[in-house]
Amino acid sequence: MINGSPDPGRQVVAPMQDCWRHVGISGDRTCPELKTFIHCRNCPVLTRAARTFFDRAAPAGYLESWRVLLEQPAAVAETDATSVLVFRLGNEWLALPTAALVEVTPTRAVHHVPHRTGTALEGLVNIRGQLQLCVSLRRLLGLEPSAGPAAGSPAPDPTARLLVIERPGDRGAERWVFRVEEVAGVHRISKASMRAVPSTVSAAARRSTRALFDWQERAVGLLDDGWLMDGLRDLMKI
Repeated sequence: MINGSPDPGRQVVAPMQDCWRHVGISGDRTCPELKTFIHCRNCPVLTRAARTFFDRAAPAGYLESWRVLLEQPAAVAETDATSVLVFRLGNEWLALPTAALVEVTPTRAVHHVPHRTGTALEGLVNIRGQLQLCVSLRRLLGLEPSAGPAAGSPAPDPTARLLVIERPGDRGAERWVFRVEEVAGVHRISKASMRAVPSTVSAAARRSTRALFDWQERAVGLLDDGWLMDGLRDLMKI
């Protein structure tokens, strides 16, 4: 039973008996009322306990703490930040604008296309029941090749993922899939923290990279998704 008064603004004069935790559904279930109400949430004892809990007077300092909190000026949203997906390709940490990203999915079987081996096309992969072109981002960026998964079998690396990117077009969306070794999630990067790509890097890297930024003590290259789409299309013509 419930001790105390449920009247608004009055303190509970004695602790409530939380019988539902001892003999009720969360206890040993020996309460005879369970035969009638099946579950404690249907019992008027729990209903009165809930009403008493919400009708009790606020503790000392509670209203004042909320007043101070609500009087604080609203935080100004950062308007110059860019949302990016950070991932690892070999030993390189890269990022793509999330606007170009459709999906991140675990790796799966890649099926070779006859007479297209040795090109940027790695094969076809099933994404949600649709066959999509799986391409080599390494080849486009000129990175060192690695021993990827054999055709027809999933990659053994548990951190590897497939990224699906897309660009709308007049003739329908242009969609590509490529494999990366690790995905570090979506992050908002301030434009003020981005810096230009140094002239000491290769010409291909300068063309493909919009900017560099630091993330967890690593230098990350923000890829130009437009250049990426055009480059993949050109590689497919080889």
